[in-house]
Amino acid sequence: MRALAAALLLLALAACSSGDAQESSAPEPGFEVPAGLSLSDPGTEKKVGESLAVAYPSADDEAGTAMTLGVARIDKAPRRDLSLFTVPEGMQPYYVRVVMGNRGPAVAEFPEGLPWWLHLAGDVLVPPTATPAGLTACRAPQVGASFAAGQTAKGCLLYFVPRGTAVESVDFQPGGVTTAVRWRP
Repeated sequence: MRALAAALLLLALAACSSGDAQESSAPEPGFEVPAGLSLSDPGTEKKVGESLAVAYPSADDEAGTAMTLGVARIDKAPRRDLSLFTVPEGMQPYYVRVVMGNRGPAVAEFPEGLPWWLHLAGDVLVPPTATPAGLTACRAPQVGASFAAGQTAKGCLLYFVPRGTAVESVDFQPGGVTTAVRWRP
């Protein structure tokens, strides 16, 4: 069932059209938006399971590229999955399953890692934790420092959240807080 849900989300991302994303009122991004794709504005909110497309800025002064993004699931990680690893005291591990694609025209650069954050109550942002090599239940998306146009990746991000703290959203934030798009549970 999980494989089917992931496949459906991947198909939705590939077919992302103006009906799937909020119509952009922002200025044109400085590159030709791929046909059939409508870019969402920063600040757009979706529900987990939905996808959108955004303009992703270039590391240099180039125009950037169009990225399709989705959050398939947010789950508390079962303790048995992490029984061989040290979980920080007072923390609850979460798995966040994401899908991302570079629709072009340029390469997307991630020199500081993928800009996915878990947004917690109290306006706290938590970055993903490096997934231990032996943790097969949650494997990070196979994206390096560069993500070529035409590439798609899906995977799982691991987060540690203080017990009793509410998860408000999963944010893709390539710059300051004003660049974020969010998925609410």
